[in-house]
Amino acid sequence: MKVFFSGTHRERPPHDTLTAITPLLPEFGVTRLADVTGLDVLGVPVVMSVRPLARTLSVSQGKGATLDLARISAAMEAIELDHAERSVPPAELHDVPADQLVLPYPVLALEQHAGSLLTEGTPLDWITARRIGDDREVLVPRQAVRMGRDLRDGWRSYTLTASSNGLASGNTRPEAVVHALYEVIERDATSDLGSVPVRERHYVDPATVDEPYCAELIDRIRSAGAWLEIVHAPSRFGVPAFACYLWHEDAAAAMVVGSGAHGDAAVALSRAITEAAQSRLTFIAGTRDDIVASTYLPPDGFARPATPVQARPWAPAVYGTTASYATCAEEAAALAAAVAAHTGHEPMAVDLADRAEFAVVKVLCPGLTYAARHEIPRHEEVTAA
Repeated sequence: MKVFFSGTHRERPPHDTLTAITPLLPEFGVTRLADVTGLDVLGVPVVMSVRPLARTLSVSQGKGATLDLARISAAMEAIELDHAERSVPPAELHDVPADQLVLPYPVLALEQHAGSLLTEGTPLDWITARRIGDDREVLVPRQAVRMGRDLRDGWRSYTLTASSNGLASGNTRPEAVVHALYEVIERDATSDLGSVPVRERHYVDPATVDEPYCAELIDRIRSAGAWLEIVHAPSRFGVPAFACYLWHEDAAAAMVVGSGAHGDAAVALSRAITEAAQSRLTFIAGTRDDIVASTYLPPDGFARPATPVQARPWAPAVYGTTASYATCAEEAAALAAAVAAHTGHEPMAVDLADRAEFAVVKVLCPGLTYAARHEIPRHEEVTAA
């Protein structure tokens, strides 16, 4: 049963979650949770987790409407990545092509590297997942789940790729599955948004948002002199999804973006706003090596952006879109059914951890779209970062 609904839906109060997972962080290589909120002028809570021996990112960031939620987000992201690197089950079948198996989905519909050479006859290693709708076991390629870069003796071709899309955690397994499904739905809904001209997008007026925790976040951002743009990105699954663009004159060459999707439109918007603020902290703190140099250009020549068309008020923009579920299990079943109805393939979940303190899953949804690195550019007046 859900018990917490402010900015997110959870089956355990945030303080209890933080109390449960904090003593476990060294087990997953996390040496520090650092509150970096004060490095920015916005005041939106962002926390950084440090994992020096990571096989992927050694620094993860978390965000939230409160500092406790940001701490949980950062800690759980590090725990998720550690499990995707080190806790994927060993292969049950080795070097078997998909065309020699009876699968309820086409392997070519899974996420692949650009220029992938994957065919139905490519030898792959296989592990067991469970379909979310009916809990039936199904084989999935291990390469689509395990993350990390290691030295290898043999040659490896670029075929399937494992990303953090659909990798999620929660207080319980159903909660983790819900978080994963919302993430893959969000990425599907916003993957093509970057190609939509800014004048053809659907905007929401930030000043009309009356959900208390969203309104508070917006007020913090606008009080700091920043510009915020909310774009409604309707998903094919009927789930509210938003992208938020954020700009401040102190880093005029950088426009950051965040996105979110959730059955509760206010939660979806909160995720998009806080992710945009988290993106600003990424280049302010310099926590990634792939930040482009143009992000740090001097402000000369960059004008304050403006929404090119009139934005709709919040209430009519989201009217009739919010869905409510008493439990995460009920929510997961409804989301899985919606995905299956539109793609023709049942979503599948690989269990990476299911213990008293938390659960971690990797959800695979054949037929969903995920743009590389999840960039959502807005090519107007400033350089998108």
